[in-house]
Amino acid sequence: MISKYFYIKNNNFIKLLDNLSADYRVFIPQETRKNYFWKKYKGNFEFSRYRTVNPLRQFFTSSVEHINNYFNPKTPKETKPFCIVGAKACDLGNSLKMHDYVFLEGDIDLFYKEMRDKNLIISSDCTSFKETCFCLALGNMPYPEALFDLNISQVIDGYLVEVGSKKGEEIITSNKSLFEDANNKIQAEREANRKRTVEEFKSQINSLDFPDESRLNSLIKNGYGDKLWAEEALRCVECGACIMNCPTCHCFLLFDTKDKNGYFKGRIWDGCQYKNFTRVAGGASALRLREYRLRNRYIKKFEFFPERIKVYACTGCGRCAESCPGKIDIRKIFKTLNENSKTVKK
Repeated sequence: MISKYFYIKNNNFIKLLDNLSADYRVFIPQETRKNYFWKKYKGNFEFSRYRTVNPLRQFFTSSVEHINNYFNPKTPKETKPFCIVGAKACDLGNSLKMHDYVFLEGDIDLFYKEMRDKNLIISSDCTSFKETCFCLALGNMPYPEALFDLNISQVIDGYLVEVGSKKGEEIITSNKSLFEDANNKIQAEREANRKRTVEEFKSQINSLDFPDESRLNSLIKNGYGDKLWAEEALRCVECGACIMNCPTCHCFLLFDTKDKNGYFKGRIWDGCQYKNFTRVAGGASALRLREYRLRNRYIKKFEFFPERIKVYACTGCGRCAESCPGKIDIRKIFKTLNENSKTVKK
């Protein structure tokens, strides 16, 4: 087992990405109008302060897939895997745990397994946060603690690199001339930076009046009949932005269609906010009203999964609130449920 911590200077990190480009399609966050988006690496790298707009799951489950491609050896496939640089904690942790449970437990999804096995994840700490971020309120930290191959933390003139997997060890070994041992001073700098970010983040979280994360499960259970669902659903336009941008959503729809090459089976991302999500052949639907569909989204995230794998299917990334044209805000929903629960008790 090699050392867990290393130091790499800024210029050597660029060389590392250049070296990785020989074996991987390297993707990094790039900033556009104060937002980060995943873009292909082209020789420049700027450390991202917070998470991207588009979730990491797009690298592991495509929004549109041709199922036939996996089983048809005549179909050309891109064999070069991804190297994802700069993934944040809200895209790892509960997110990958959720997808691993869905696609690797029981019947294994071959597409997903191949993506998880081949791809390389170089995660990074958050040094700032967006107005909609609330990971700390869910007991999650703004820096990765697991499920990465390597993690980089910004320190003076470079990065402290933490090894998180055997694959990460191999990257260090094969590029050892680019790395130095991370001394105690560098490790202390990382811890000081992390502590400062958490303290700054706490002031934002405290202003939310968000319920304690241990109560979220009971608030959803006890709030099943709350009038809030019907009121909030009036603003939902069923655009699916919350589904597409959520790092933990994983539902999909299988379909059959035809193109110039013949018939094929495919699958696309799906979700409970869509009107036809639970519609059956006869036209009936268990979630026929928007308020039912909105409520089901919260039941799935804060009741169903905690009772099965002991984690919330929410990372606190705030993408749903950020992207919703109807301004439906998960933080306000829990605040209201909490306030209403106190009224009922009285």
